Amino acid sequence: MTNRIDNALDCWRHRLEWRPVQGRPALSGRWAVVVPDLDDGERFAAALRQYGAEPILIPAGDRGAMADCFRIFRELSGVVSLLALAEAGDGDQLPPGVASTVYLMQALGDAGQSVPLWCVTRGAMATGGDPGQALLWGLGRAAVLENPHGWGGTVDLPAEFDARTARLFVTALSHRGGDNRFTVRDGNLYAARTVREPGHDWAPRGTVLITGGTGALGTRVARWVAEQGASHLILVSRRGPGAAEAAELRKLLAGTRVTMAAADVTDEASLARVKREHGPIDAVVHTAGHDAVGPLPELRPADLHTRVLGARNLDRVFAATELDAFLLMSTLDGVRGRTGQGAAAATSAYLAALAERRRARGGHAQALAYDCRATDDLRIFVFPDVLGKPGLAEDLRERSPEFAATYAECERRLARYTDPRHGHDWATMVALAAMWQATGVRPARVLGHGAGEIAAAVVAGSLTVEEGAKAIAVRSQEMVAVSLPESEVADRIARWQGRIGVLAVDGPDSVVVSGDPAAIDELTFRFRAGRITVRRLVRASAGNPESFERTLTAYRRHGYRLIEISGPPLPVRSPRSLGVA
Repeated sequence: MTNRIDNALDCWRHRLEWRPVQGRPALSGRWAVVVPDLDDGERFAAALRQYGAEPILIPAGDRGAMADCFRIFRELSGVVSLLALAEAGDGDQLPPGVASTVYLMQALGDAGQSVPLWCVTRGAMATGGDPGQALLWGLGRAAVLENPHGWGGTVDLPAEFDARTARLFVTALSHRGGDNRFTVRDGNLYAARTVREPGHDWAPRGTVLITGGTGALGTRVARWVAEQGASHLILVSRRGPGAAEAAELRKLLAGTRVTMAAADVTDEASLARVKREHGPIDAVVHTAGHDAVGPLPELRPADLHTRVLGARNLDRVFAATELDAFLLMSTLDGVRGRTGQGAAAATSAYLAALAERRRARGGHAQALAYDCRATDDLRIFVFPDVLGKPGLAEDLRERSPEFAATYAECERRLARYTDPRHGHDWATMVALAAMWQATGVRPARVLGHGAGEIAAAVVAGSLTVEEGAKAIAVRSQEMVAVSLPESEVADRIARWQGRIGVLAVDGPDSVVVSGDPAAIDELTFRFRAGRITVRRLVRASAGNPESFERTLTAYRRHGYRLIEISGPPLPVRSPRSLGVA
């Protein structure tokens, strides 16, 4: 592990170098300018018009509305997006311009438009600039690989859009030298080049906080930090000491003081509490979160949530703390670019910009891109919607104490909310995962759909077993809408003694009730016999199997090994030789 970390620092530390660009502004044809504010758009439209283009303004909207606009305006020469300029600062969620830009990319594809898209940011590349806007620069790194004809580039502008800035902006749009990342600063136009720079030594000491500390990468970092001399490790995860890996990790880190802290890294107050309760802290390593794999048209803003908001919150919580190291982990694919890695590219750009801003304030900070293909972190647990193996649980409860204990816990939790038989497959999959992990197989990620998605969330620590049981109970229930006031519904369903309950009140005379399928069937018969309107509602979806299979194919293509959690581990000597798909 030591060599891997050292080699990554020495070989993969990188920065952007800016080189002057010369040229003359000259455009032609019709250009669409997508704007969150029409007044701001007029200034850019005037600049395009001055240098030969025919600009049209398209207001920002949802994906469908923007796609409709692009179907109307055909034969475009290019598109300029000003959506990032509407940023409202660091709120509790991702910058809104990021989501809007993703929807714009998708809308262009929906409309069959394959024209260069140029995204404008403001201050993203300035020293100590806005990491939120840097997310768009990362998305561009993926977009140019996936759709080179549909991506123009990114241009970072200063706060003042004067005549000279306008000229340099149009010069960037006109450039034909192969560059697609530009900044305007000090009255000049520059193009970006990614260059390597030497790594920076860090000798761990004292107390080190590691987010995602019970995950595959967090565990490896924790072992290395302990070997290098840290005396106290604070391993942060959603479940803290309740994580399935907690006991095993304590054994691996014997000789080092270990604190398992429960916290949600996307919640700033939660991290502040950890700091307050377990400080002083000498260094921070952020490994929490994972990057979804898939093409940009399928990217969701939520795919960036944990890694980005976690880094931002750590920066805020430790803003006034002098640290030996503030290390943000991302993947190498996001730095050097790879198709299907839009989320990784965006988060890598954000982490690099955040680290640079922290350095500009005088602190220690590095964004380290690691190559998961250089580690063993390539296994993915895959949970199906339906297990379809009757008798498996009964057999394994007799043969495996790990399976028996986990399955029994799942059954106990299920019994609080529904008939445990409704969650049999879910409980079996969660217990099977415990068996696999007991043999030493640690997944880099977990995937699932339908009931398997809830099992995956429990195994990953995103849900507790209690929360997973609740989700399965809701999913297994039947739902009907009853045309009666809530008070009358409550009186009438009392006869079923808790097997049916009020789920939602849609109006003065419309109530949704849910519960045991047999009880709902009886309620429906009785109410309809009494001429009370009862309407069946669709039960929770099992997910889209075609979309799920596309996701699995993408992971296979990127070198991951998929382990179907549908049976016990194979009787082999080493986890390295496990039969996988």
